Amino acid sequence: MTDLASSLIKPLSDDDFDALGDLLHEHSPFDTQGVLGVLHAVALAPSLMPPSAWLPEVLPNGPGQDAQALIGLLLRLYNEVLDALNDGHAILPEEDDVATCESFAAGYAAGAARDPAWIGDDDRWTFAAPFAYLAGRLDLVPAPMLAKLEAMADPKLLTRQSLGAIVKSTYEWFRKLRQATLPKAPTVARVSAARVGRNEPCPCGSGKKFKRCCISSTAPRLP
Repeated sequence: MTDLASSLIKPLSDDDFDALGDLLHEHSPFDTQGVLGVLHAVALAPSLMPPSAWLPEVLPNGPGQDAQALIGLLLRLYNEVLDALNDGHAILPEEDDVATCESFAAGYAAGAARDPAWIGDDDRWTFAAPFAYLAGRLDLVPAPMLAKLEAMADPKLLTRQSLGAIVKSTYEWFRKLRQATLPKAPTVARVSAARVGRNEPCPCGSGKKFKRCCISSTAPRLP
């Protein structure tokens, strides 16, 4: 495994999180919790979303001279999110931390809206609308759901308490859709891709580890 590949799968330390927070403060409208929201939405989206689809949301003006450090930290955090989701859990804020939950929800709603196959489908969008409501993005909440939410005694508290359940349901509902969007590479490309290490970044450019992305389409098949 190359040094670059090894660095992208290395979990962030506390110092790394602090460094990411400082860089985001300078370059992004989101803090680390907001970025975690974006990355969860990207990882759960019905479409395969490569970094080129979501990085402009996190870094609307680009990373500037901090590009290598900032993007490296973001991709490492993305891989942590992917690993957590595939292991059956998520990196979510505590439900009683209102500000953190709202920051996470703002990032999640923004990330989900980056996928036309998600925001463009009313049924699928019901999985993202509660996050939009929690973030105050009422423009992203369909009127029928908004009416139901506002009829509840404390809809934001209920939404915060339900974040984990919503994420789990989204993962299950969209799993087959995500698998169907994996690129089908030609035979020659499959031979090359099959030599990529399981824990290295996928050659398709999704930002995921190879074992979490195209390995199923490149692995040799028995006759």
